[in-house]
Amino acid sequence: MRKLLTCLPLIAIAVMPLAACTSSGSEEPLPSEPAAAFAPERPEPAELPAPAEKPAPKASKDYSDEELQEWANEKMQQWMDDINKGWEDVVMDIDEPKDFLKWYPTDPHGHMLPFEAPEYGELLITLEPYAWEVDAHSDLAYVGSNTMLRVGERDKDLRSVTVVTQDGEFEYVATREEWPSAEG
Repeated sequence: MRKLLTCLPLIAIAVMPLAACTSSGSEEPLPSEPAAAFAPERPEPAELPAPAEKPAPKASKDYSDEELQEWANEKMQQWMDDINKGWEDVVMDIDEPKDFLKWYPTDPHGHMLPFEAPEYGELLITLEPYAWEVDAHSDLAYVGSNTMLRVGERDKDLRSVTVVTQDGEFEYVATREEWPSAEG
């Protein structure tokens, strides 16, 4: 009996249209419509809106000097954030590269000048003069590869990091192919 009571509303809904067809009286008959008329109308394929196209990425030459510097500043901030987060038991409060020298007075990272971006995806890091921790090539390679790994982990558009001495005598280039991120 319990099943019958729960099914009664469904039976009533199914029978109601039949009752309208057999009713006697002066009522006008209900117009018959095909069942498809109750389905929402679908636009024809020609009426469908075109899918939104993603804007094409800018070519390197399409970035203004201001946009490139903003991108370079963002990469430097990412580097400092990574140092603050990853080395929090050893190094703290790195707001600019010189702050690194409080914790590691001989580390070449403390001698980085603000990053530059000659092109989008390429960082240029200049090191101010200092006494080499190891030698010019090793110090520049350390800064370049470390930056490529740390920043390249977050920004897949980073293709290369060039590290030069302020006098231009020494240079090292770290590329994504040589230093892929830990994620692949």
